[in-house]
Amino acid sequence: MAAKKATSSNLKAGPKNLKRSDSEEILSGTTGLSVIPQVEGRLICVGIGASAGGLEALEVFFRNMPINSGMAFIVVQHLSPDYKSLMGELLSRYTTMEIFRAEDGIMVEPDSVYLIPPKKNMTMFHGKLFLTEQDTNRGLNLPIDIFLRSLAQDKGTDSIGIILSGTGSDGTLGIRAIKEAGGMVMVQDDQSAKFDGMPRSSIATGLVDYILPPDKMPEELIKFVKHPYINKTGKIENIISKDEDILTKILKIVREKVGVDFSFYKPATILRRLEKRISINQISKIENYISYLNQSPTEARILYKELLIGVTQFFRDQEAFNVTREKVIPDIFKNKQPGGNIRIWSVGCSTGEEAYSLAILFREYMDENKIDLDVKVFATDLDSESIEYASAGVYPESIISDVLPDRLRSYFLKRENSYIVSERIRRMVIFASHNILKDPPFTKIDLIVCRNMLIYLNSAMQRRIMAMFYYSLVQTGHLFLGSSETVGEIADGYSTISSKWKVYKVKHGYRLPAQYTFHNTITSLRDNRYKNRPDGIPVPANDVFRIENIYEDLVAGFLPPGVLLDSRLDLIHVFKDASRFLRIPQGKANLNILKMVLPEISVVLGSLLHKVAKEKKELIFREVQIILNNQLTYIDIGCRIIEEGRGKTTYFLVTFIEKQTTESESVRVDDFDLKSHYSERFSELERELQYTRENLQATIEELETSNEELQSTNEELIASNEELQSTNEELQSVNEELYTVNSEYQNKIEELTQLTNDMNNLLKNTNIGTLFLDKFLRIRRYTPAITKTINVMDMDIGRPVFHISHNLIYDSFQADIEKILETLVSKELEVLDKASNCYLMRMLPYRTIENAVDGVVLTLIEITERKRLEERIRSERELLLRSLDISPIGQIIINRDGLINYANKAMGILLGLKEFEITGKHFDSIKWTSKVQKGTNNTILKMPLQEILADPADGYRGALNYTNNEGVNLFLSLKGVPIYDMKSEFAGMVFMFHDITSDCKRKNAKK
Repeated sequence: MAAKKATSSNLKAGPKNLKRSDSEEILSGTTGLSVIPQVEGRLICVGIGASAGGLEALEVFFRNMPINSGMAFIVVQHLSPDYKSLMGELLSRYTTMEIFRAEDGIMVEPDSVYLIPPKKNMTMFHGKLFLTEQDTNRGLNLPIDIFLRSLAQDKGTDSIGIILSGTGSDGTLGIRAIKEAGGMVMVQDDQSAKFDGMPRSSIATGLVDYILPPDKMPEELIKFVKHPYINKTGKIENIISKDEDILTKILKIVREKVGVDFSFYKPATILRRLEKRISINQISKIENYISYLNQSPTEARILYKELLIGVTQFFRDQEAFNVTREKVIPDIFKNKQPGGNIRIWSVGCSTGEEAYSLAILFREYMDENKIDLDVKVFATDLDSESIEYASAGVYPESIISDVLPDRLRSYFLKRENSYIVSERIRRMVIFASHNILKDPPFTKIDLIVCRNMLIYLNSAMQRRIMAMFYYSLVQTGHLFLGSSETVGEIADGYSTISSKWKVYKVKHGYRLPAQYTFHNTITSLRDNRYKNRPDGIPVPANDVFRIENIYEDLVAGFLPPGVLLDSRLDLIHVFKDASRFLRIPQGKANLNILKMVLPEISVVLGSLLHKVAKEKKELIFREVQIILNNQLTYIDIGCRIIEEGRGKTTYFLVTFIEKQTTESESVRVDDFDLKSHYSERFSELERELQYTRENLQATIEELETSNEELQSTNEELIASNEELQSTNEELQSVNEELYTVNSEYQNKIEELTQLTNDMNNLLKNTNIGTLFLDKFLRIRRYTPAITKTINVMDMDIGRPVFHISHNLIYDSFQADIEKILETLVSKELEVLDKASNCYLMRMLPYRTIENAVDGVVLTLIEITERKRLEERIRSERELLLRSLDISPIGQIIINRDGLINYANKAMGILLGLKEFEITGKHFDSIKWTSKVQKGTNNTILKMPLQEILADPADGYRGALNYTNNEGVNLFLSLKGVPIYDMKSEFAGMVFMFHDITSDCKRKNAKK
């Protein structure tokens, strides 16, 4: 499918391709950050996860982010499925980058922002964004984890993850994936985050590179991607190849600071992590980083954690675990006898998800097949912090995306925003700190799981570890490696169960090749134990054994035949020839002294040990009769307690003496009567047994009752817990959605507040009295200017307007307002107040955005001054017209279009017409004639305005002939004067006519 470009329906914040000068001006005016040089064909993608409280953080982030950084930003937010997001509209105020609502298959481009649409999950593949419907059956949806994982897989080292404010733990698994791929992670600090659930959960992983407030993130982000090791303008390999001691120095410092040697790691792995740390610390030269590393234990610890690459998840590669469940686990159980045990070794377990996944698979198989064997998962890792985290068994709620709902219910307990591994799974796993590079391996293992660890080690170390694994496995053992790992040259020692997922089974009778010298491996591991011993004079091994022999000879010389027992009465050491009093019992080996001594001594010795343990004193039973070498022999049996470490460890020393010895006064000696002792011992045991039986019976009855109650309560609690858990997840999702909506509404409220302030200032400063009434004609709002005429105050808000007095002389005030609501017809009129001030009153329906009528708007504009001016103008006009009317000269006024606006009485008399018959007519409608030559009359068709307009300053002069209605021919002289308006533009003419008929006749008579 072809990549979809942004269409006109997409949200856009402004032009994408700005001129360089414009971009630099914006940068210098906002952040002061320079433009990042881009490597062709390479695009760094920044995935931003936000939830509740994230809108403000996003606004601050994009306000400070340059518009031409060359990066693409993909924002994934928890959105309500029923709510239209305003995110694009809101972010467009803080950046001029193009903002798109993501569409299926849209190609990601630099200097652009992409927003996830509601009800969708989003992934990235080959630089394109793809959308899928959210799976509502899985309960809690984790869109941030889903996208960040796909981003890490698609972009690798060019992926950057940013986690902003939000509740829950969404994004935690996503940043793990980004770190594993070699990307960089930023998280908002909990001080600036409105909700710190998501930031805290991410920080707790120990994988975060930057912890910053949103306004500081863009600056550090630009610095990071501008570093030569990140933008590929510089390569650390070139520096290392010139001086190999540099890498050796760095590894030496890490070993001294942390105690772990990474010399067996592949150089490429180490160099990638070094580039990241040098770039994050903004160090230009590697020599400076070595000095910094040497001075900073914290940086050494961070580099150590980076090199460990401790990233895992539950049931990683589900298909691989399905192969283990279907083919490996049944085969392991098939070779086990009832009461046997199964040993599993999870190598490099990191934070324990893989180990618990294995335990769950084995527990499921045993439950399904009603098998009960002792299964132990030995989970080991080099990092003690990871082991502590795994031992706690507490994981974020985001594991819901990796663990099936049935398994969550069966093997985990929900607590707040986390899941806790159940006790029966936890008991199956034993966590231990273990360095596989130097510590001895576990043995008699049925299944070894070592996934994605060997790929970081060099080939020599891989061969060494594979030899360990082969010798650690039983003859029917299995090996489970990562998808990128292989058994190498000893493939003939295994049969392949799954070549895709690297699952193998040991072959019988296979011998390792000579180069896989496991004996030398174990020897070197054993020698490593003594590397850190203090230097001194070596003690030959023969001298050590010689001293031990001398000690034994000295003890034998002073002690009679005897034995040393531990607190469980097991035999530890034998002195002199005490074997005459001991025998080896048949059956399973048993070192309990009461089973090993002669039968005649067993009861006596048991009684003696019981008394010594009770009284804490040395005792001797004398003249105990036994048959020794077919002869009746009398022996004295003595016992004393030896305590070590202030009583923490107790031992018993028992001696057998065949002849009479002299006892010290401090030792009590009893003449031993075997029969009475038997009787006394039996009575004591019977009493203890009876007491124990009674207590046991009472305890059993109490436990049965309690168990029934607890079982019933437990079932109710489980049902309630499931319901509450489901409700809590739904409420949490709704809460986040509501908070997002609330944040956007908050911005709208701020806008409306600003608009209200602007409107209030506008109404106050226009000096127009305005009164807003609701549909019940109650006062809703007013402006200060209205108080001059209507006596309204702040306390009158909500009162009917007719309860308020006014200063207007307006009897139909109430009726006209009510009529506006009835007819919806606006009204405008002039009214006076009691002080004779005049106002222009307008009454209009109050209409909402939906064009619904919701009241009345009343405006009062004071026009007193205007009315005075109008009255003055009217008086002056009447005076002027009166003057013109009494003038004996005929006069008319025309406008620039030739229409006659005015004619006085004298003009009417001249023309033999009434004034109203002249006014309003066009000048050309009067049949004027002009005498051009004697005896010829020409009708004037048009008024000579063109001549006047050509030079209006000179006016116009001429003579006209006019024949009135009575047939009298009149000779009229004409004089025109131009009229100008306030803008000094030509507006019309004033013409004055004189009757010169008599003068013309006299002149003609004279001629």
